Amino acid sequence: MEINIDKLPDAAHGAVQISSDIPDVAIVVAGTVGAGLILFVLFVLPIWLFLHYRSRSRHLAPPPVVAPVRPAAYEDLAELARLAERIEHRLDAVETLMDAENPRWRRS
Repeated sequence: MEINIDKLPDAAHGAVQISSDIPDVAIVVAGTVGAGLILFVLFVLPIWLFLHYRSRSRHLAPPPVVAPVRPAAYEDLAELARLAERIEHRLDAVETLMDAENPRWRRS
């Protein structure tokens, strides 16, 4: 008895599976998308959320309170400027004495 494949019902044709070593394109795409999704969820998403909420909290935070400058602070700054000038004059005098004693002292 001879079986003609052309005369078999359509269901019989679909039941025959041909195995191959090449995976289907859908499986490759699903695997690639799945791996990308896993990497996104593990690495990118936590950093993204952290940076998002950190910047959001900075924008919503109240501005820092700046205390008004008291007049005594200006006097303190003026005193510091006078002291800096005195030290500069003293340093110039010391450098002049050192130059007179040993002209090459700056090179050593």
